Amino acid sequence: MKPTWLLAVVVALAASISCARKTVAAEPPGIEPLKRQVIANAKLRLNAVFSGDRFPSVDFEQPPLIQAILGPYTIATTFYDADQNQVTSPSKPGRYGEIVQITAPDSLASKRFHTLFRQPQPAGREQIKVTGVELAKELGIDPAVATEQADFLRESIAASLRENFTRDSRAAALLAGLHETRPGAGKLRLRNSPAERDREWWSTLKQKTGNLQKLPRLLFLPDDYAKDDQKRWPLILFLHGAGERGDNLEMVKVHGPPKIVQTRKDFPFIVVSPQCRPNEWWSPIELLALLDDVCAKYRVDQDRIYLTGLSMGGFGTWQLAIRNPERFAAIAPICGGGDPDDVDPIRNLPTWIFHGGKDPLVPVKRSDEMADALKKTGGRVRYTVYPDAGHDSWTDTYANQNLYDWFLKQRRGQPAEPSATTNPN
Repeated sequence: MKPTWLLAVVVALAASISCARKTVAAEPPGIEPLKRQVIANAKLRLNAVFSGDRFPSVDFEQPPLIQAILGPYTIATTFYDADQNQVTSPSKPGRYGEIVQITAPDSLASKRFHTLFRQPQPAGREQIKVTGVELAKELGIDPAVATEQADFLRESIAASLRENFTRDSRAAALLAGLHETRPGAGKLRLRNSPAERDREWWSTLKQKTGNLQKLPRLLFLPDDYAKDDQKRWPLILFLHGAGERGDNLEMVKVHGPPKIVQTRKDFPFIVVSPQCRPNEWWSPIELLALLDDVCAKYRVDQDRIYLTGLSMGGFGTWQLAIRNPERFAAIAPICGGGDPDDVDPIRNLPTWIFHGGKDPLVPVKRSDEMADALKKTGGRVRYTVYPDAGHDSWTDTYANQNLYDWFLKQRRGQPAEPSATTNPN
């Protein structure tokens, strides 16, 4: 029997963890699930930006409390350099990654993945400066006041950065990305931003080290799938938006094809609907691994694989298709966007873009740019703008049978139809 005070401490600590989900129950939850929650989410003391010839140590922010909850635990850290070679010391400035393995009694275990940045020289906190501040009008601060108090604002923001900068793995990823960028590379855009570079670096390393976890997914098979074991079926890969991220697959059913197939069992496609992890972004490497897995297990017509997604999934659709155009027969990004400079690889890929003309979250300009860039490469693109629609341009799109009929007409390697811009009204 666990002491009552210990259960109370676990409950209190679990409630304070930023990543923990709130639960409501008639009785206090058992201690084992809470211990797993603690080991997965309790904050670590991390020095992500450092200098010198030794990697910084890692431990929980409150080691005695964590040990009282979990029992004796161990932390083992493996380091990798920018070329993804395992190393024991930081031999040169730049990017490093650490995989932190936490183990405790009762088979409790967790892994954390952090980007590190070794500075060429020690940098004091006073070297972090803010030279310009512009406050959003939504804050309700008179611009004249902000101008008059500019010195105070700059120092306050700089102090906040100095307080947290060296302990933030995101800051290390930012510095690593900028350190790897050479003068003359031009303005960093979506494809080569520090965040995207860091995401791809980690996906590759996780795959290399066996830490690339399979994305959870919903899978729909048509009613007739089992009737003919020789027939191969077209497949739709659907990417949800930011609001459906998490670890509850039921959330993925709220929009698009995974919603439609709940009432249309005769839907003539295999539908694969992965779920992105909380606070993460779609990873092309993870999505391709998922697609390969599904194609190996089910009778998929490899020449009729279609890709579509909404909002964050629209961005993911552009990104995945541009990096792997040979995998898809057609794509339909909805209220998304990408880098217009990157569209050449999909100039021959049938593309139907959808967007709301009054979208307040992802301006219709993002789709305008992609459509125009495709046309300039000689690509053939269909483009539908709903003039009065806001961010939700997906409900009408996925309710439109014409989209699915158009998908079924497209085959990999088949020339696309002529470009067209349509207005549904």
